[in-house]
Amino acid sequence: MSPVDGFADLNGLKVIFAAGPLWPNPANVFVIPDERGFSMIDVGSGGETGRDYLLNGLKHWGLQLRDLHTVVLSHAHPDHMGAIRYVLEEVHPLVLIHRLDMASALEPRHLNETFDIALAKDYWAISGRKEDYSNFDLFQFFDDFGCSMSAAESVEAIPEGEKVQLGGFSFEIVHTPGHSPGHISLFDRERGLLLAGDLVGNSPAWYTPTSGGLIGYLESLDRMESLEAQTIIPAHGGIIEDAANAIRKIRSKLLKRENFLYNALREGPKTFMELTEHLFPQSPILHFFPGCGITASHLIKMERDGIIQREEGQNGKYINC
Repeated sequence: MSPVDGFADLNGLKVIFAAGPLWPNPANVFVIPDERGFSMIDVGSGGETGRDYLLNGLKHWGLQLRDLHTVVLSHAHPDHMGAIRYVLEEVHPLVLIHRLDMASALEPRHLNETFDIALAKDYWAISGRKEDYSNFDLFQFFDDFGCSMSAAESVEAIPEGEKVQLGGFSFEIVHTPGHSPGHISLFDRERGLLLAGDLVGNSPAWYTPTSGGLIGYLESLDRMESLEAQTIIPAHGGIIEDAANAIRKIRSKLLKRENFLYNALREGPKTFMELTEHLFPQSPILHFFPGCGITASHLIKMERDGIIQREEGQNGKYINC
């Protein structure tokens, strides 16, 4: 199956849509030609599928990598920047990213920190579950799903709150953490167009405490809502014409999870891992990652809001207040 699902040209913003709205499919890629060549917003994932996705998409638009001069990365995750290795084989563009994701872009091992892998290992060890994730390798996990990560050779910080001119588009840089510490969205106010990255789409993105957590995610949605965008193009999925409704839907899904945890605690005290299993009743790997980070994000917010509290002890259970 082709990794490319389709294309769209929105007054000079040329979109390459991935063949599926969910990870591990590559992120949608945005291409903006100008008199110097072209710029891109995100480059897609690593692995052979990601390479084909990028090159076939550019070929459709009659473009070649050698003419790429600028890359803006919404954040440093493999489905958005894994294909940078293929870019660097042909050309060395200016790469812009939020300062909080610069370290992960240059040395991807920092993603272990922003995905809170150590937190997941600690909770798993305390729980006494039989599956052993003490040697869990995040990058092997990415490779196994065909969504490999790679490093940029150099990056520059893109200033939040300011504008970046890409061809005929003037994008405001909006810092929208939750999924990644330096996740950004790009807003063209004149067109009412918001490139929302991973935060808005068919379902919520992963979120962990170090990446901003649920608190940061909800604040980012509020920030997006205040822009009063008309149209959203997410990193995964098709064009969304009712931007406000799409933002409300994601917020509702996040708060539904919180309500689910609250109702689970109404049945009686539960440990962290018991709550994670309630939230993600599928497979143990989801309980470990990204489940632990997501559960922790909810519990942090619920404790802050005075909704729940934790009993004392290393494996203290959570109870409703």
